[in-house]
Amino acid sequence: MAKDLQQFLDAEERVWSSLGVQPKDRRVALPSGAGVRVQEVGDGQPLIFIHGGSVGGTSWAHLAVRLEGVRCILIDRPGCALSDPVPGDPPRSIAEIHTHADGFLPDLLDALELEHAAIAASSYGGFFAVRGAAAAPQRVTKLVEYSWVVGAPSEAAPLTVRIGALPGMQALMTRIPMTRSMVKGALSQFGMGKAIESGAFDDLMLDWVHALMRHTETLANDVRSLPKVFTPIRGQNPDVLHADEVLAKLNMPALFLWGEEDPNGGAAVARQFAPRLPDAELVVIPGAEHAPWLDDMETCVTHTQAFLDQ
Repeated sequence: MAKDLQQFLDAEERVWSSLGVQPKDRRVALPSGAGVRVQEVGDGQPLIFIHGGSVGGTSWAHLAVRLEGVRCILIDRPGCALSDPVPGDPPRSIAEIHTHADGFLPDLLDALELEHAAIAASSYGGFFAVRGAAAAPQRVTKLVEYSWVVGAPSEAAPLTVRIGALPGMQALMTRIPMTRSMVKGALSQFGMGKAIESGAFDDLMLDWVHALMRHTETLANDVRSLPKVFTPIRGQNPDVLHADEVLAKLNMPALFLWGEEDPNGGAAVARQFAPRLPDAELVVIPGAEHAPWLDDMETCVTHTQAFLDQ
């Protein structure tokens, strides 16, 4: 698959230009030597955004530009967008993935020269946020989780995930050139359908994800390191679920802004999962899916802003 990084950069620039913002762009080095790409918007208290699977930091752009008095730090997770992959062999076993996730957030805070910060995350990024905050709770001031996170129970697996769990399918998926319509269909299955239909996830964002899939190694890197959240026979892998002893360590204030109709796990999962944290507030957003900040921006901005300002 031919790569043209400039096409990705151009698509990303068009997203930010449409929002009237030019983020500060830099790289920081983790202790492993891997470089992590960072984009920053705004000034004030730091809020680190950790994105979901097979996307990049720009996925948060529309929310970040709306927050006031906040230094929004949008990272590209290792292996995604413009960040380096995890050095050496990627973590494969659940134990290796847990170790990687436990150390990533503290290492990132060190690289950013921050003693502590608030964390915002979603989906697979939420897995890193929960594990990292449990490993170093004194370094996380507040935790904001947007809808379902990897490690929470799931009501059903999207079709793309079920197909990807079949032997050999993940490797095949990374070799097939992703068309724009394929990207649109996959996003819709994961819970972006309403945002695409409403135009909140607009053509510029769709072009950006398409360019990300075609012209970076994001998909291949994430497939190699993503835990087997679902298996073809057993369904959700119980080894990936967050244990009570992990969640009990999250003693910082936490806010869940959860899409009522998230296909990965909706309102019922939210009401079961959020109370397992010691100090969590849950807001179920009616009609919202997997990216509630796009389905209901005003609600997410209002609650996020109030939570951070407390």
